[in-house]
Amino acid sequence: MQNRILTLLTGLALASLGTTEAAAQAPHFGSPFAAGPYVGASAGQSKFDTDCSSFFSCDKKDTAWKLYGGARINDIFGWEAGYTDFGKIAASGGETEAWAANLSALVGVPIGDRFSIFAKGGGLYGRTDVSASPSTLFDTGHKSGWGWTYGLGASVGITPTLSARVDWDRYKLDFAGGRRDVDALMAGLQMRF
Repeated sequence: MQNRILTLLTGLALASLGTTEAAAQAPHFGSPFAAGPYVGASAGQSKFDTDCSSFFSCDKKDTAWKLYGGARINDIFGWEAGYTDFGKIAASGGETEAWAANLSALVGVPIGDRFSIFAKGGGLYGRTDVSASPSTLFDTGHKSGWGWTYGLGASVGITPTLSARVDWDRYKLDFAGGRRDVDALMAGLQMRF
């Protein structure tokens, strides 16, 4: 009986040693929010918070895209800079275009070794262009200025350096008729160095 127990314990010790060596040789994914610099690109849909007249066709959504880069200080804190093009919508007998460049602080929580969720917030510089025929009586023109942004997202590691990422962001932009929200829901890829 003692020989069987000794044999079993020896076998378990050798098996655990073998799995430890295999784990050490396997690629380590780490958190998608591990410390270090990264770049990424995403695309999705923007939605403009704008008034629509019942006399004209109205489409408040368009395809949006963004390019961004940043760095993680550690698994929790980081910063990110980006450029977002919100596309063009048709509303109130005209067209509206917008873009923004932003700088945000990030706070993330790693979940396991490949998944993380995060929140972000910061400032932006944006430009909007609203054009319509004079007969519509709506404010038109270009508007540039400072605003702010915040958002939520999630990231999952595909390889040790490549992650898939989903973001929802709200941008506060100046339009010819006043400050309005533009929301963006996007998905894309992020590469860590």
